[in-house]
Amino acid sequence: MNPATPSDPAPLTSQEQAVLAAIAAHEHRWDAGFANALAVGTPPAPARRWRTLLLVLAVVVPVSIAPMVLSSAWILAIAAVALLVVIPTGLVVWALRQGRVYPS
Repeated sequence: MNPATPSDPAPLTSQEQAVLAAIAAHEHRWDAGFANALAVGTPPAPARRWRTLLLVLAVVVPVSIAPMVLSSAWILAIAAVALLVVIPTGLVVWALRQGRVYPS
C-alpha cells in the first residue's frame, strides 16, 4: 500500500463521482476498446511490429538503390517531394488515426 494513501479513505463525494463518470464516458466515446480493456483488466493488444518492419524496408531499400540507378537531379526532386509532401501527409494521417487531431 502506498504510504501517502490513508488507511481508510473517505467515500467519494457526489461531485467526485460525477467527475469520474464524465471521464469514463469520455473515454468510452473516444477509445472504447481501451476503456473496456481497463474495465476487464486485460492489457490492450500489442502493436503490429510487422508494419514497422515493412515501413522501414520500404524506405531503406529505395534509398539505398536510388543513387545507383537515378541521376542526382531526380534524387533531389524525390527527396524534396518526400520532405515537403509525403512525410507531413503521413504524419497527419497517423495523428488522425491516433485520435489526437480534430479536423474542422
